[in-house]
Order: sequence, then C-alpha cells, then structure tokens
Amino acid sequence: MVKIACPKCNSKKLYKMSNGKRRCSNCKYDFIPHKLPIRLTRTEWKQIIRFFLMEQSSNSIVERTRFERRRIFRAFTKIRIVLTKDVPAIFSGTVEVDETYLGGQWKNKRKSIRDRGTKRGRGTMKQPVFGILCRNGQV
Repeated sequence: MVKIACPKCNSKKLYKMSNGKRRCSNCKYDFIPHKLPIRLTRTEWKQIIRFFLMEQSSNSIVERTRFERRRIFRAFTKIRIVLTKDVPAIFSGTVEVDETYLGGQWKNKRKSIRDRGTKRGRGTMKQPVFGILCRNGQV
C-alpha cells in the first residue's frame, strides 16, 4: 500500500478529516491527497473489466469486488481512455450514430406471438438497426 506523505514536511503520519482532506500531525497542514496510482493485479483488472463489459453499475462492482469506489472510478477512466485510443483514424471529425428498431407495433402482432412475447417495457422482439455516418470521412 502506498503511504500518503505531507507535501510540506514529507511526514507520513496524517489524520483523515471528515471533509476528505488530510492533516499532517507534524506541521498541522491541511491538504487534499493527490490521486494515488491504481495498482491492481492482473486478476483484479480482469474482474473489473468483466463487470465493465457486462455494464454493471459502479455500486454493484464495489459490492462484489470490495474495492474503494474512487478506485473503481479511476479504473473505469483508464479503461475508457484505452478504448478511445483503439478507434480507427477513419472515425475523425464529427461522427453521427443512430439506432432504430424495425418491426410492427405490438398491438398488430398475432395473438400467439403476443402470448409468448416479452413483458411490457422489458425488451423487444423487433430487429435493431444501427447506423454510423462520418461527415468528412468515408464511413
């Protein structure tokens, strides 16, 4: 575990205050600690990435992994930064993305399909269509 040090006297003995700041016991200086490195093992990263890809909420990930909430948020930020670096150069400039669902209205379906169908407001039987348009590129 990385110990936080006072920026003025470099003392390691600090008190945690209720407003999130730290107070040095040596020089009584109040400060907000800088972001600490994430320092996760490979299995911990795999666990967080798996929950991230399953679109779990940060609260449920905190409950399942027992990590600190800010640590999960910083891991999410790192994952998002890495994902944006992997975007091809063809997606430069303004990119428009849209989705729609094709299919008839629910009330126009046959009774056999309605009886077997989904709960109201919980999903759809329609076919999703996804479109991408790049104004200055060739997409």
